[in-house]
Amino acid sequence: MIDRFLLFMGPELKDYYKPTDPSNIGGRLQDLGYHVIKTKDISAVSAFIQQVDALIICSTVVNIENSAKKCLAHRSLPLIWWVHDDPKSEQKCELDINIDSLVSSKMTDSELHWSLYLCSKHYLERIQWQKERELLLSKLEERKHLEKAKAILCEMKKISEPQAYEFIRKQAMDERKRMVDVAMSIINAYQILIAE
Repeated sequence: MIDRFLLFMGPELKDYYKPTDPSNIGGRLQDLGYHVIKTKDISAVSAFIQQVDALIICSTVVNIENSAKKCLAHRSLPLIWWVHDDPKSEQKCELDINIDSLVSSKMTDSELHWSLYLCSKHYLERIQWQKERELLLSKLEERKHLEKAKAILCEMKKISEPQAYEFIRKQAMDERKRMVDVAMSIINAYQILIAE
């Protein structure tokens, strides 16, 4: 459950949202029982980011990407964009950051609660997906090394692919190593032989 927030408001917006203003999300979240640390200084983010569960950035579409990248460079957190509608800013529909939720000053308390719940859920799903993706990419790399080592063995020892696979498997068992480690040893030895 997310209940501690770091609220970063871009300095360009400091005159738009006064602390007592009912449209100020930070004050509203505090009234709802959440803990909110507020800052307008990007350099202060690193001091506070370890104390919170999520990051809220109040920003225009022009500045959200840059602000988010600077803030999240210190720690991975759910990112909530407090959208500030600036009619003067150019509208772009693509951002190079992962936003887990949007909030606006016009939301009801119930909508804010739901947005925060969905933010937490989305962030956890996104992190799980990233871990699974990294694992699959790692397995794919291991498979490539194994296939390359098998091809080298087939060429050098004049054996079939199943025999090459069995050779690598047996070597891994004998040396108490992973098959990919044995495959990498074969590839490295082959590259040394070719270089000489």
